[in-house]
Order: sequence, then C-alpha cells, then structure tokens
Amino acid sequence: MTASSTALSKLCRANLGVLSQKLGLLDAISVKHGSDKAKELFQTTCPVVQASIGQHFRHSLDHMELAALIAERPNDPTRSQLHYDLRQRGCPSENDIDAATERILKLIHTLEVVSLIHGKEETTVANAIAGGVQQIPVQAHFMLSGDSKMEYALASSIGRELGFAAHHAIHHMAMVKLIAIQTIGLWEEDLPTGFGRAPSTLVFDAESSSSSSGGSSSSSSSTDAEDNAAPSQPTVQVSQHKSS
Repeated sequence: MTASSTALSKLCRANLGVLSQKLGLLDAISVKHGSDKAKELFQTTCPVVQASIGQHFRHSLDHMELAALIAERPNDPTRSQLHYDLRQRGCPSENDIDAATERILKLIHTLEVVSLIHGKEETTVANAIAGGVQQIPVQAHFMLSGDSKMEYALASSIGRELGFAAHHAIHHMAMVKLIAIQTIGLWEEDLPTGFGRAPSTLVFDAESSSSSSGGSSSSSSSTDAEDNAAPSQPTVQVSQHKSS
C-alpha cells in the first residue's frame, strides 16, 4: 500500500480537485474579460442566485479550511472543534479576486502537506489497523435553527469532515456555474472540464454513455442541484498562479 492509496490522500485529492477548478474558473474570467474587469465581476451579484462568485467561493473555503487545518495537526486538542457557522463574511477573499486566489493557493499547500505527511503515516501497519488520521474523532458544530445562535455538536472524524468539505464545495460550484453563465458572460465551454458536476454524476454519465448504442447519453444527465464537481483525477498546477 502506498501513500497515494490511503483514504486520507484520496480525501485530500478530492478537495484539491475542487480548488484546482476554482483557480481554473478565475483564470477563465480573466482570459475572457481581462484582469481589471475580472476583479469587478468576481464580486458582482447575480440576480438569479442573489450572490456573487466571491461569496460562494468564500463560504465553501471557510468550510474546507476548517477541515484542512484540523487534518494538518490532528493531535492538537485546540483544533478538534469545527464551528461551521462562525463564518468570515465580508472578508477580502470574498470581494477581492487576488485575495481569493492567494487563499486558495495556501489551502492547496496545506492539503498537499496533509496528504504527503499524514497520508504516508497511514501506510504503517499500526496506523492502518487503527484507521489512520482520517478516523481521529472531532466535533462538528452547527446551528440548527434560525431562532437562536445555539450550536449543536455532532460527533464526527477528520476524514468525514474532509469528505463533507469537498461535497459542500461541489454544491456551491453548481451555483457558481449559474452565475458564470447567467451573469459573468462565460459559455459552458469556457469553464474547466467537469465544472459543476458531482463525481457520482460523472460516473453515471460515463456508464450510461458506454452502454448507449445510439449516442443518446445526453438524456442521462442528472438534474440535481449538486451535480457539479471536480474530475476524479484532477491536476493541480500551483506554480502558474501568483497573487498580486
């Protein structure tokens, strides 16, 4: 068993794929409209979705960052609690495309370190039997009602929260796809391959396409709101992006 085959490494790779697609979308906006216009469009509210790309990116980054930071230092008791409703609304990465890019790149680095160091640790016999870092217990806190600020703690694990972070981001990328096409002026072909499509949908469509005899696989596309995610084997190229 190699480090790349561990569950933790796969969870990190799923999140890295989502982040790679976010960078790809930001590049697509800049290529289409130029860097100055891209800065404006990043924070433009879509009348259909009632939010901007920056708001959706910031929100999903809040969640993913929490999970990644806990996975980075899994034995740190001060990092065993995830408070998902303590959000960073209005922060620079919500309104500034360069700040968002920088934040994404930092998160990519964190997840790569987690995968490299802790993923490798899971290859030892003892850790494999114990379930490795991804099985370390944590508590996820949520507000379950709009009537108060009371949070409810739910028992979870580092692996479960990394998985949740990726799927949660996928849901928001569906909204981002709508904004990009409806408000920003991008065509679907301008978007990164597979943008806004969940892994389960990609697998389903691939299976439907392979079993189709007349090329009618277009009817197999799911209409679920969350059918938008990163490809299963993403390539993250960090060196091409520099924050200004």
